[in-house]
Amino acid sequence: MNTSSRSGGVRRQRGYTLIEIMIALLVALFLLAGLGTLVAGTRKTGSNQMSLAQLQDEQRLAMSILNDVVQKAGYFNTTSYYTATDAWPAATTVPANGAALAIGQILTGTHTSISAPDTLAVRYSTSGTDGIINCAGGTSTTGAATYINYFSVNTTTTPTQLQCSSDGKSDDGVALVNDVVNMQIWYGLSTGGGSSANVDTYMTADQVTALTGGWFQVTSLRVTLTFKNPLSAQPGQPPYVYFTRVIALQSRAGAVFP
Repeated sequence: MNTSSRSGGVRRQRGYTLIEIMIALLVALFLLAGLGTLVAGTRKTGSNQMSLAQLQDEQRLAMSILNDVVQKAGYFNTTSYYTATDAWPAATTVPANGAALAIGQILTGTHTSISAPDTLAVRYSTSGTDGIINCAGGTSTTGAATYINYFSVNTTTTPTQLQCSSDGKSDDGVALVNDVVNMQIWYGLSTGGGSSANVDTYMTADQVTALTGGWFQVTSLRVTLTFKNPLSAQPGQPPYVYFTRVIALQSRAGAVFP
């Protein structure tokens, strides 16, 4: 047998070099890092979307409750009373803040500064069978009842809360939504007198109180709620988000109550 020809037919086998293996590892690590960044970004985006969706839900809930309650300001059972003066013949005060409700007055509020939350009290009555609910979602179980729906922002809780009580007291307030840090209210007045519902000026609660008969001229409310921004820790995001709604009083706008 020709040994030279046999040995010459054997092919030399060669594996990967150390440099090739290191390059492959570096490429793999680069791809894994990119995948990790993509996953982290997707998770952050999903978390941001959930936070914003929750904020929008809380905003809608808060404004819906305020809208429903404010629109009913001055409601009373017309089969029992003819006028607001008949329905509420005595002056009273809101227990939570001492604000006055004169005979027949349907709402009042307080204002100290743009940095301190305003308060709002809305009065209406129910016969117990008309389905009228208060700001806490309750109904009268004992027949006729008068609600003084008191809205305020509790800044001492964590998180801060928009609260409301149906009896004008603050110590039994029910939390409506979280992360509300401020509530500012401007009152639209029709100073022309009569039954006109045309707003010709906006005032804060202290200005309305100082105006003779001011609370009886209020036609609408412009409410601004300030929420803590759930994305405030991220670069370029503001610390707060603002929501504003104008609410007309049905009793002044000529609408028919349900």
